[in-house]
Amino acid sequence: KNKKSLVAFKIMPLENMNEFTTHMLEIVNAHMILRKNLTSGSRVLQSFTSAGISDMGGYGGGSLPVNGLTAHQSQVLNLIKNCHAPEGMSLQELKLQLHNVSIQTIKQAVEFLSSEGHIYSTVDDDHYKSTDAE
Repeated sequence: KNKKSLVAFKIMPLENMNEFTTHMLEIVNAHMILRKNLTSGSRVLQSFTSAGISDMGGYGGGSLPVNGLTAHQSQVLNLIKNCHAPEGMSLQELKLQLHNVSIQTIKQAVEFLSSEGHIYSTVDDDHYKSTDAE
């Protein structure tokens, strides 16, 4: 099963070649960061594996996941789905709406939802839209 795959949530034509240049620079930057972490003990790589599904299961204080999502993940996803702003919903807006949930829990939910393809980042790493959004 050594097949490479690609997932695209939204494909749009380039409006300006700077978008392409920025994308290529982001790819090179990500490659350099990953290569550096692989050769230096990989604390970041370990944090990716330790922030996996087992840690996500502890969100709801022992509540069972519904549709594969915990209660907090569902709350975060529903808020992001209902946001109609073009830039999406920010982590700060999520925190204001979910005032009884810690920012760390919100960030973990966002990370999980993003890695599972439910949401994607928009203008920066703090704004997210649902892949179901129009």
